[in-house]
Amino acid sequence: MVTVAHAPPDDREEVARFMQAVFPKAKWGFETWQALLDGRWGEPQDSYAITVRDDGRLVGVLGLVPANRMTSDGWAKTIDMSSWYLLRDYRMQGIGHRMLDLATADPAIAVTNYSSAPAAVPVLEKAGFRVLDDTRRIWRPRADAAPLKLLSDPAALTDKDRRVLADHTGLNLISFAVDTPDDPCLLVISVKRKHDDYVTYEVMYLGNRPAFAAHARRIADTVLPAREAVLSVDQRFVPADIDSDASAQFKVPRHYAPGVIAPHEIDNLYSELVLLDLKMF
Repeated sequence: MVTVAHAPPDDREEVARFMQAVFPKAKWGFETWQALLDGRWGEPQDSYAITVRDDGRLVGVLGLVPANRMTSDGWAKTIDMSSWYLLRDYRMQGIGHRMLDLATADPAIAVTNYSSAPAAVPVLEKAGFRVLDDTRRIWRPRADAAPLKLLSDPAALTDKDRRVLADHTGLNLISFAVDTPDDPCLLVISVKRKHDDYVTYEVMYLGNRPAFAAHARRIADTVLPAREAVLSVDQRFVPADIDSDASAQFKVPRHYAPGVIAPHEIDNLYSELVLLDLKMF
């Protein structure tokens, strides 16, 4: 008998070893799979995976990253969908849809999916997922750069900014607290080489969005090196009419199943992207 259920706490090691076995090309080991499932941003009772068992044998897993986020309207819970695998003999039977239905069952919780394969998009849409974002805005270095000062005192930041920094300590991210002519603006960035010609400074979190919108060019001057780099910001973080050097479509849109949190409040942190140190395309 095939059962689809939330994995109990005692199954964490088994689930991590299953993921390690079915994703042999992953560039990380067992300890990272464990870290993905340890619920560092959630509560003890939060689900970390949906499992599929056939008479007790583990045959499928959908990893989940629960998080309690501080938003402008208070606290909200989100879940990021991570690595998803179902053994071949169990595919095309509706089991994958059952896994998604269980992952998205709570209407108050927004569920995100940042890195889906193109073939999975119709499955997400059928399960009620919507496009969270499909465009990035891009700034490049310029010869007449006019950088702003950086702040070193965390007291100048908002409570939310400080919480974000504390929650992501130890991950492969860099942060800039830029002192704009208005108020401080915190950017948390993932630096990745996705192209031979330049490095991408991907904004995972943008704190003071009005300040960024007003001073985007000078903030880009502040955080970017002098050459061979771009600053990339998801469109939902900035006004549609903001002046940037370019825009580009994502290879696959970011998706989410709506909860009580507004889409613009959902940044790219608190996700498998930062736990697994993934590139965003």
